[in-house]
This record gives sequence, C-alpha cells and structure tokens, in this order.
Amino acid sequence: MVQAGQQQASPWAGRGWLFIVLFGVAYAIVSRVALDGFPFSGDEYSMFLQGEIFARGLLHAATPAHAELLRVDHVILEPWVMSKYPPGTSALLALGIRAGVPWLVTPVEGVVTLGLVWVTARKELGAVAASLAVVVVGLAPLFVFQSSSFFSHTATTMWLAATLACASRWVHSKRDAWLMLGGAALGLAFLTRPLDAVLVGCALLALQSWRVVGLSALGAAPFVALNFAYQSAQFGGALHDGYHAYEPTFRAIYGDAAAANLSLGNVSSIAQQFNHLDACRSLIADWAFPGSVIVAILGARAIGRHHPARAMRDVHVLLVIVMLLTLLPMMVDPDDGARPRYLSSALLSIGFLVGPGWVVARDVLVQKVGSRLTRVMVVAALLMAPLQIGSFFLTRLPMQWRREGLYAAVAKAGVTDGLVVVRARYPTRYARNGAFFDRPVVYVSAPKDMPAATVAALLPGKPVYEAIEGDEWEILRRP
Repeated sequence: MVQAGQQQASPWAGRGWLFIVLFGVAYAIVSRVALDGFPFSGDEYSMFLQGEIFARGLLHAATPAHAELLRVDHVILEPWVMSKYPPGTSALLALGIRAGVPWLVTPVEGVVTLGLVWVTARKELGAVAASLAVVVVGLAPLFVFQSSSFFSHTATTMWLAATLACASRWVHSKRDAWLMLGGAALGLAFLTRPLDAVLVGCALLALQSWRVVGLSALGAAPFVALNFAYQSAQFGGALHDGYHAYEPTFRAIYGDAAAANLSLGNVSSIAQQFNHLDACRSLIADWAFPGSVIVAILGARAIGRHHPARAMRDVHVLLVIVMLLTLLPMMVDPDDGARPRYLSSALLSIGFLVGPGWVVARDVLVQKVGSRLTRVMVVAALLMAPLQIGSFFLTRLPMQWRREGLYAAVAKAGVTDGLVVVRARYPTRYARNGAFFDRPVVYVSAPKDMPAATVAALLPGKPVYEAIEGDEWEILRRP
C-alpha cells in the first residue's frame, strides 16, 4: 500500500504552487479574452445582477413599471428586483464589481481552491501526489470552464476544499479549532450552494466522531442562520427560498415546461435517470482530466486501513457516493451549463485519490507496456485535457457571440437611447437591463403578439426599436 509522506524530498515539492499560478493566469485570460467577461447563461446573469445590488450596499432594488414586459430568466422582479439564488456567489462578485474587475473573481476562487487541494494532499500523501492533484483538478475541463465563468460552482468548491483541508488538519492534530474553522467554511458553502454543503457535511460522518459533527455544525451555524435571515428579508420567509419565490415568474415565462429542479418525481422519470447516467458519463469521458476517474478508483483501493490518509480517503469516498445518490431526484436536463456541473465537488475527491492511484496504475502499465509507452500515455493525457477544453470552446463561443450579438448589433445601429423590443424565441434570455433599470437603452421581453406601438404606449418617453433574432440580429426603428 502507498505510504504517506514517502516522497516529501522529491524535487516536485515546490512545483505545485508554480502550477497553481500558471493555471490562475490561464483562467483569467480565458475569462477576460475568450469569454469576454460576459455572463452567458441566465444563472450567471442573475448572480451578477445580485452582485451589482450588493456592490451598492443594498439587498434588492425597486421594481420597474410594467415589470411583466421586462422579465429576464432567473431574476425576480416583484416585489423587488433580486436574484433567486443564494447570496454567496453574488457577495464575492460584488467585490469584483466594486473593484471594476468582476471577471477576475472566479479565477481567483479557482486559484484558492487549487491551493487548498495542494496543501491537503501534501499533508496526507506527499508532494508528488499533491502536484498530481493540482494538475488533475486544475486541468479538468470542468474546472477550467467554471473558473473562467460566473457560475457558483467554483466558489462552492473553494469553500468545500477549505472544509476538507481543516478536517485533514483535525485528523492529525485533534485541535478543535480546525473543526470550527472548517465548519465556518461549510457555512459559507451553505450560503453559496446549500445542497453541496449538506453533502460534504454528510461525508464528514466518515470520520466517525460526534465531536466532528457537533463542532463543524457550531462553526457553520452563524452562516446558516444568515442564509435564513437573508431568505426572510428577500423572499418573505426564512424557509421560503428564491426558487419558490421565482416559480410564478418561471411558469409565466415557460408555462407547462417549467419544472422543479429537485423533485421525487425525477426518481421515476426514465428521461431524468438517463440524464443522470449521461452526466456521469460526461464527467468521466469529457469533463475530468483524461483517465483520472479510473486512476482515482485505484487510489481509493490503494489507501489501506492502516494508512495515515485512510480517514480522509473515507471522507472522499463517502462524498462521491452521496453526490451520486443525490442526483436521483434532480433535474439534470442539458442547458447553458456544463453537463456534469452538479458533480463539480467530486473533482476534489478525484484529485485527492489520483496520487496513490497513479502509483498503482504506473506499476501495472510499466509491467504491461513498458516505461517508454507509459510516459507516452502520460504526455498524451496532458495534451488531451487542453484539447478537450479547446473543443468545448469551439462549440461554446459561437453561442456566446450570438447571445452577445444583440447588444453589439444595437450599438452598431447607433441606438444610444430607446426601447428595444426583443423578438426572439426566448426573449427573456436577452432582456438584461441591470438591477436598477437606469440604462438609456432598455430591452423589452414583451409577448410576441404585442405590437411595438403598445409597448411604446405602456413605456412612454423613448423611441422604440425591434430586434429580430437571426443569424445576425436585425434592428428596426418603429414609428
């Protein structure tokens, strides 16, 4: 079995931080240059909008007149303008918005996450395994994409990595302060994506200590309470979350197609169970570092009962199990996000286990195909990860340019003040007016059968245009 710390003197000892810095620079370039710092999906825009509100020191903004003509996906417009999502991601984005660099927030979160992965794996498994963990997580297409966008998964993974790092420190030191600190990180994850935080809390049960449960819960309690207080202030009740508050708008936009993200009905849905299997397939084949899932499974087996890292190994194994079980009642339809995004936190477990797994895999490969071909396979995997990322962006960027195209077309048409009635299949994906509706150009998601003249009568004082969706947006002035 693999022994902890056996390679501490390796020349790899200081390279993990170099990889982390290089990955962080890459994420920032992708975020700013490739993705234009543009919140492509409705989820991203909704959290960005809430970040704008937080950046002004507010919880919500005033509802505009005729809000039914200004609906935008995942944003609540009545009784206030606000995001339906928990506040954690938006609070971090607010810092970037105040500094004028919102596109840099998630890359920084990615760097912090990789730093925590490095520290934890080095403590448990040694420097070589830690460097492998950083490479496997940092080059995973799922992590690259989410660390370059505005999705909440990177912030969540960062807080959960902090929780697991503190749990590791407690295992070796038994100092209760680590549990309190890890509990606080878990509470911050709850403010960001509550379900992911609950799953990691369940995984900590693998440590078989009520002290871990109690002190972690105590550390998390203030932040859990803050989340309920936020829901009370925003949505009218401590147990009334944004998803429920947004449901009337959701149904008004999408009608019978609207469905709950979490429902026991999904357990019996053949289509959803197929989606769950496809999300797992997608993570293994497309979105994780090539071959890393298989190597991680070998790593879980390689860490024996008496290994010093066995306790954290059990935590990671249980985390993956509860994540897979939690997929069953979830709606995992293909949408604007990465296919296996709900499994994002599993990258932490894959990274942790891949080091000891590689020791086993390398020995088998050398025995079967020789050391030279084994090195070729390693190089191939290192090249395949960026190629997979590039392949994804070749598909993604044209869709992004099309969504950004509306605003570019309006600017190109010389529209600097006016109402732009969006005539598209899904106009609510384009009616982005910021949180305060104080921009000179206002985008209107009116019903398709509502004439522009009616929009002008309801929202007087500005010239009216129609934006017609196509291969290129057509901007027409209406009398």
